[in-house]
Amino acid sequence: MTPQPPAARSTLDIALWFQARGESAGDTLSLRKLHLLLYVAQAHYAVEHDGQKLMPAVFLALDAGPLEPNIFQLFASGRCNLTGNEPSFAMETYLHEIWARYGRKTGEQILAIVARDGVWKAVLGRGQRLEIPHEALFRGYGGGGKAIPMEERQTEAAPAEGAAKPKEYWTLDGRRAQKWVPGVSRTPSSAAPAKPEKKSAGGGIRRIIPAPGPGGKREG
Repeated sequence: MTPQPPAARSTLDIALWFQARGESAGDTLSLRKLHLLLYVAQAHYAVEHDGQKLMPAVFLALDAGPLEPNIFQLFASGRCNLTGNEPSFAMETYLHEIWARYGRKTGEQILAIVARDGVWKAVLGRGQRLEIPHEALFRGYGGGGKAIPMEERQTEAAPAEGAAKPKEYWTLDGRRAQKWVPGVSRTPSSAAPAKPEKKSAGGGIRRIIPAPGPGGKREG
C-alpha cells in the first residue's frame, strides 16, 4: 500500500455523520453498532481507494467487537453533542453506500459479518485490546483485487404515491434538509441539494466489495 493521508480530518466527523444518519431514520445507534459501522466503513474505503484510510482511526480487538478508543470515550455517556466537519460530496456519497448496506442491520448482524473477515478474530486470538493493523483490514476485505465498477449509485428509493410521509432528515449542525440526498446544501439559507462535483473520466463511484463469507465466498 502507498502511504496516503486519511480522507477525513478526524474519526469524530465520521462517527457524528453515522449518529445523525441513524437519528434521521429513527434509529439511536448503540455504541457497539457505531464502532462496527466505523470499522466496516474503514475497511471498504481502503479497498476502494488503494489502501487509503477513510479516517485516522485505531481499532482494538475486544470480545464485543472492534473498538475505536477515542470514539468510545466521546460517546460512552450517550449521544455526542460536539460539532463535526461536513463531509465532501464524494465522502457523503460513500457513507450513504455504507449505510445502505449496513445501516438497517442490527449490531449482532454486523458483528456476524465482521467475525468472518479473518481479521478481528485473528487479532483477538493473540490477546485483548491489541491493535488491528490497517493493512490486515485492507487485505481481509479484498484489498489488492480489482473493485467492481458500480453501474448505478445506491440510493434510497423514493416513496410510492400515497405512501406515508417520509421521515425528516437533518444535517450535522442541526439544520433541516428538505430531501435526504447525498450532498445536501451546506448553506443555512438554502435547502436545495448541492450540485455533484464533476468527476474525471474513468472515475466514478465503485461498488463496495462485501466481506468474505464462510469458505472464502463473499457476502451479498
